Amino acid sequence: MSLSRLTSAAIFIALLAGRAHALEQPANDAGPAGYRQELTAVADGVWVLAQPRFLVQPAGNVTIVEQADGVVLVDAGGSPGAARRLVAEIRRLTPKPVKAVIITHWHGDHPQGLEVILSAWPQARTISTAATRAHLSDPKTMNTPGAPDAKADADLRERTDGFAAYCLDMAAKAKTLEEKAGWEESAALFGAYADDMAGAVTIAPAEGFIDRLVIPDSERPVEVRFLGRANTDGDAVAWLPRQGVLVAGDVVVAPIPFGFGSYPGDWLQVLRQVRDLSFRVLVPGHGPPQRDRAYIDRLAAAIEDIRAQVAPLAAEGLSLEDARRRLDLSAQTHSFAGDDPWLRRWFEAYWITPIVASAYREARGEPIAQSLKGE
Repeated sequence: MSLSRLTSAAIFIALLAGRAHALEQPANDAGPAGYRQELTAVADGVWVLAQPRFLVQPAGNVTIVEQADGVVLVDAGGSPGAARRLVAEIRRLTPKPVKAVIITHWHGDHPQGLEVILSAWPQARTISTAATRAHLSDPKTMNTPGAPDAKADADLRERTDGFAAYCLDMAAKAKTLEEKAGWEESAALFGAYADDMAGAVTIAPAEGFIDRLVIPDSERPVEVRFLGRANTDGDAVAWLPRQGVLVAGDVVVAPIPFGFGSYPGDWLQVLRQVRDLSFRVLVPGHGPPQRDRAYIDRLAAAIEDIRAQVAPLAAEGLSLEDARRRLDLSAQTHSFAGDDPWLRRWFEAYWITPIVASAYREARGEPIAQSLKGE
């Protein structure tokens, strides 16, 4: 299997929308170090569950906001297993019920836990942008059925077992200690993830907003905003003005950004709006909370660099593959991944390869698909 095929497989797993109901499944305690998300308080009554470091199979961050009459969640966990752990964490923090769940975008590692949360708190509101709601309602977007399907569940297990075996084979062939460790860790990661994903089902949020929606509270009001297309065509951000906490979803992802199906020019405009907000804490869609604007500036510079290089090559009439060969993105690769061969491999796969494709389509005025099926 080539790197490009492995990348497609890993991302496919990361974004899967699921199948059969599985609330009764036990929580998974396995997986490599860092697989389980860790809880961090970022303000009084505001917590973030995040994986502490980069893993090939990502799990989206979840932000927990305690209001006077209940809890507001930003994102729902990347799998039923992650959501079961989230439910337990919330019940340790407060006896209050979850009153609302905001889904930042349609990629599966952010909404996959929604069914488990609604099983625990059936009256909770579910909210996203109208575009995200449409995607999560559309079987043409997600690459799996949205109803219980035991065969699809078994197919997922078969694929993840195959990925795990491939990772072990790559570990045996690795030329550096970093890559060997990375492949071995990924084999364990896929096994844990498959356990967590057993019985996943995709649920579309009940409410879709256009520009702005407010969940009021005397101490911790939450403003949900659509600032424009960025990582997807429906990215929501959540702003807690009194606490100065901005939950950015995958508009910001660290330490390696994700560039699949993105809108580079619009993304820059969104990052400028994010930067102008007077936040004290920024919660990315993946990675630990940030307390300055340095990473936003680095991400914006990377997008600007790619657009500046790709646009004239597209104007020359070069094919996408010929254009790729003319690019020099070594500086941003070093900026994000340093000299670590494992991180550099995935920076290429998760960022450079897809964002260059989006920049090329943008320069040629071609549509950018929001679909696991490429439709």
